[in-house]
Amino acid sequence: MMLFMLLENRILDPARGDVIVFNNTASEHPDTYRFARDCEAASCRYGVPFFWIEFQTFEDSVGGEWSRRPSYRLVNSRPWSADNPDGFHWRGEVFEELLSWSCYVPNQFRRICTQKMKLETTRMFLTDWLAAKDGIRHLGHHGKTSRISADSMYARHRRNQGRVPKDILLGKRHFVLNRPHQRPKQRYEDFSPVWQRFENPATQSRVFGGRARFGKGAVEYVAFVGLRGDEQHRVKRVEDRNIGPGASGYEGEHVYMPLADMAVSRDDVNDFWDKQDWDLALPSEGSLSNCVYCFLKGAANLKAVHAKMEAQRGLDVPGFGPMAGTPCDIDWWDEMERRYGRDLKAEGRTIHGNPKNEVLGFFGASTGFSYSVLRESSETDIEEFSETMLPCDCTE
Repeated sequence: MMLFMLLENRILDPARGDVIVFNNTASEHPDTYRFARDCEAASCRYGVPFFWIEFQTFEDSVGGEWSRRPSYRLVNSRPWSADNPDGFHWRGEVFEELLSWSCYVPNQFRRICTQKMKLETTRMFLTDWLAAKDGIRHLGHHGKTSRISADSMYARHRRNQGRVPKDILLGKRHFVLNRPHQRPKQRYEDFSPVWQRFENPATQSRVFGGRARFGKGAVEYVAFVGLRGDEQHRVKRVEDRNIGPGASGYEGEHVYMPLADMAVSRDDVNDFWDKQDWDLALPSEGSLSNCVYCFLKGAANLKAVHAKMEAQRGLDVPGFGPMAGTPCDIDWWDEMERRYGRDLKAEGRTIHGNPKNEVLGFFGASTGFSYSVLRESSETDIEEFSETMLPCDCTE
């Protein structure tokens, strides 16, 4: 709704370098991807480019030592396949690459998923986009295989005060080391039919080494976020992140939330879409939006999500494929928690709270909750867990 208000009122100007970005975590419901594709097609009628981007690592040598570094790549709005290698991922590949690279799972207090796959990925994209080039450069070496040594990787882990045993660390890193170790050179025109080079004097003189730099005396930009007026706790979190003493936001970024300023509510958004001839074909209360089984949805919401997704478990979605084994399936989340959760006992860490919780997973060690527990829990159990967990509280 916010996007089309901006487009319809001609607030976005492609000649200035304005751009629409969709961050793909590879963990969304197929209907979310269909909706994003429809939004892209609609926005093209206004001439504003719409890009899909994904978190990706690549291999680089620093000080003579090879390691994986974070970056992003452009993808098109069709699912990945051997015939469409530039397509978007939806079977959890992007999310698992982050988990394998970081060697632990995000939780309610350290949301590396939002940080790495959304905020920082967008920021990296903008350093390239606002430099007003034709596309993005190649990253990584041109070799056919990985150049990372297991021994040097573990030695670096130990130098950084890591305590994960070598066999566990190598097991966790297996996935990321088998992902593409280079990012190809990509042209914007291959990913947006309305792309055109722009010339903005406010950014032209602030590009260094082919990339925009942000902050005072460099590039500053406005970011529009679609938070509503009836979710002030989320609005406040974004404001605290970007302004005031101790702000932890990004230099040069100015966040605006017009729906919140206009006191737009969920009912207003639903009324807006009821008047359109297309929509996001998911429940209006939002339980299946964003990463399907996101740990920030709270125990009660997750139980509702699980009930809905179990009914879809056996589906083969046209244009996508089977739902089983994807982030639309609780088994995928359970496997990620088991594979990448931190084994506190193996690390020699002090275990607080329930002594049975030796693994630090998506929900922390003290709640006693996990995706395997969610699968087996009754409604009464969920009510008890809800008392010790944060409510649905994702922000960006």
